[in-house]
Amino acid sequence: MPIITISRGTLSGGEALANRLSQESGFPVVGLEVIKDAATHYGISESAISQQLKQGPSVIERIIGDKRRTYIIALQSALAERALKGSFIYHGLAGHFLFPGVPNILKVRLVAPLAQRIKSVVEKKRLKEEEAVKYIENVDERRKQWTKFLYDVDWTDPMLYHMVINLGQISLDTACGMIMYALAQPEFKDTPEKTKAIQNLALSSQVKAKLALDQRTRGMELDAEANDGKVFVKGHLFTTVAPLATGTQTTKAYITEIAKDIPGVQELVVDLI
Repeated sequence: MPIITISRGTLSGGEALANRLSQESGFPVVGLEVIKDAATHYGISESAISQQLKQGPSVIERIIGDKRRTYIIALQSALAERALKGSFIYHGLAGHFLFPGVPNILKVRLVAPLAQRIKSVVEKKRLKEEEAVKYIENVDERRKQWTKFLYDVDWTDPMLYHMVINLGQISLDTACGMIMYALAQPEFKDTPEKTKAIQNLALSSQVKAKLALDQRTRGMELDAEANDGKVFVKGHLFTTVAPLATGTQTTKAYITEIAKDIPGVQELVVDLI
């Protein structure tokens, strides 16, 4: 089940490349609809998710945490569920960060000359050239801030990707051909290990999302890992939004109650400090 993630700057051609790849490979394109999947599955406002993704982190959010972490967890869960159904191409937010521990996800970084991007913004947004420059700078800076805030990396670092493609130097057709060639190589073939990794990610992501959204555990710094139905939950016995009034055993009971009914959870181990 090959999965392609495309990271790109504002109007750098990511959607066009994703659609061209879909024509060549037959893989569906997944973009903003994953927000709808997450909103529907977890009862979150679709508009609230979209708004959080567009904003940069505030000073308060940088200190005590934020809703966007919760929404990212929900998006990760929705993407992992999609991955269980088969191959796709994702050109939305931070796709290359949303599959930790899953080997052979083809991660593509797409760049384009500023002049080319300005022209696209002027045509699509009906802005003046000066306004288009400011628009590109603002959106790119917010994305840079978020990836630094959430993952402590620079999203433009080429070491994060398998391929960096400059659409100012080559055509969409050539870029598509390069990616299709890469997909055919042994590094990106399906393996039992990859399938298992996606299954484990889907289960752990669902547990994390449920814990992040439940009022009893919301704001706690909790992480979850899964291995063949056994789920390990680790975290700190405090929240980022208010002092925790319950003790360790009560909190463990909350976590167990939340996670036990999630399909696929066969055994649960909770470790709080």
